[in-house]
Amino acid sequence: MKTMNYFRQLTLAAALLMLILGSVSSHAMVVVCEITKTNGGGFTTTIESVTCNPNGTHTIVLRVEHNGCGGPSCLALSHYSVQASPGTYSNISVNVVSGGMTYGSIVLGPNLGSDPFQGFKIDGVSGIGGGNAGVFTITYTLSGSLQQQMVSAKAGTNGQFATFTVVDFEYVMNCAGTTCDGGGNDTDGDGCNDDEDDYPADPDRCTDNFFPANGFGTLAYEDLWPGKGDYDFNDLVLDYEFKVVTNAQNYVVEMFGTFIIKAFGASYENGFGFQLEGPIAPEDLTVTGYSLTENYITLLPNGTEAGQSKAVIIVYDNAYNQMQWPGVGIGVNTELNMPYITPDTLKLTIGFPADTYTYQDLNIGGFNPFIIVNQNRGVEVHLPDYAPTDLADQSLFGTMEDYSNPSQGTYYKTDNNLPWAIHIYESFDYPIEKQLVLLAHLKFAEWATSGGVLFPDWYKNLTGYRNNALIYPVPSGN
Repeated sequence: MKTMNYFRQLTLAAALLMLILGSVSSHAMVVVCEITKTNGGGFTTTIESVTCNPNGTHTIVLRVEHNGCGGPSCLALSHYSVQASPGTYSNISVNVVSGGMTYGSIVLGPNLGSDPFQGFKIDGVSGIGGGNAGVFTITYTLSGSLQQQMVSAKAGTNGQFATFTVVDFEYVMNCAGTTCDGGGNDTDGDGCNDDEDDYPADPDRCTDNFFPANGFGTLAYEDLWPGKGDYDFNDLVLDYEFKVVTNAQNYVVEMFGTFIIKAFGASYENGFGFQLEGPIAPEDLTVTGYSLTENYITLLPNGTEAGQSKAVIIVYDNAYNQMQWPGVGIGVNTELNMPYITPDTLKLTIGFPADTYTYQDLNIGGFNPFIIVNQNRGVEVHLPDYAPTDLADQSLFGTMEDYSNPSQGTYYKTDNNLPWAIHIYESFDYPIEKQLVLLAHLKFAEWATSGGVLFPDWYKNLTGYRNNALIYPVPSGN
C-alpha cells in the first residue's frame, strides 16, 4: 500500500507539536494511534496497529471490546467476522486480553453464511457480551494493498456492523511510524493515490463503498402486523444495494440506492422507505429518484420526509403503481397460474453536504427499512428490534400477536421471536402465495425462535433446508 502525503504531513505536524510542548511538560500531549468504531450491543472494534512488513504485506491487529451491558439490546457474541478479499488474508490468530471469551474455530471462508461479505470469522464464541465484559484481539496479515473492511459482531439476530476504510488503516499505520516506502501517482491531487482511487480525475471523490459488499440483499415483509397473517413473507420481496461515494478524508459525497421490487403478494397498497440511523440532519440531504403517486406522504423541499427527527426517505408509496397488476389474483409474481411481471427498478440519489458526515456517521449497515401498510402512514412494519419512525402509531405495539415492548427496545416480534420482516444478504427464494415460510424454508422456525443462533443460513438451498414445491419459481434471468 502506498501512503498518502496528507497523513505524512499530519504525523509530522503532531510530532513537531509534541516537541514544542515537551519543553513545558513531558505529559502535555499524547497521540493515540488508534481508531475505534461502535458495532452496537456494547461492542466496539479498534484498529490497534497496522504494520507494513518488508515483503509488502501488512500485519493488522483489531481489538474487540464489550462493556458488560446485558438485557435484550446487549446479547452474547456468537461469532465475529472480518471482511477481506479472498486469497489476501493469512496468519490469523486470536488472543484473549481480559474476560472469559472462548471460541471454537477460525473459519477461513471466504463465504461466511449470513454475513454480507467475504472474509474470515471467529466462530463458536461464548463468554463475552450478554452481561459479560471482555477484550480480545485478532491479528492477521493482508497481502497487497490495504482494504476497506467491514466487521460484524454477531449477537442473536443482530449483525452489529462497523466499517473501516483504507484511510482509517493508513492513518493508524502512518501515525505509529510504520509507513511503507513509496509514493504513487495522484493525478487529481486529492491525497488518494490513483491505484486506490475509483475517481482518479475527480478531486472530490475517492472510493465507492458498497452495501451489501457482495451484491444485492433482499428484504421480505408480512403486511398484516400486528396480526401474523398468512406468514408467507411475500407481501413485499425487494432487492436493494447502496453505493456510497466518499472522498479522500472519508466524508460522504453522495449515495446511490437501487431498489428492485420482485414481488408483492398483497391486496393492500403498500409503500416502502427507510430511515438512516446515523446522526444526520434530515434537512442536510438532497433526495431525487423516489416515486410518490398518492397524497399521504409529505416531503421537505429536499426530498426527505417531513415531521421526522431522523432522515427518512420514502422510495415509493404504492406498489400497485410500480408494477402492472394482472387484474386477477393477489398482487404480482406470487401465484403460479398468473403471468410473470418484470420486476420494477427504482434508483435514488442522495446528496450530502461537503465534508460534513463521515462514512461512520452514515452507518449504512444499520439502515432501517420498513413498509407503510395500505396508505395508512401510521402503520409501519420494520425488521425485528428496529424502532419505528416518529410518524408510526405507537398504540399498535403489544396488540394482537405483536409482543413489542418499546421500553425494553423490543419491536416487531411475536412472543416466540417470529418476525414480520426479514433481511438477508443475497437473493431470497420466496414462498408461493398462502404457503407458510416455515413449510417452504424448513429451518426458518428454528432460526427465528432461537434469536438467530441456530441455522443462520436457513434461506440457502442446502439438503434438508427447503421444500422447493412451495417456493415461487422465478423465471431464469430474473
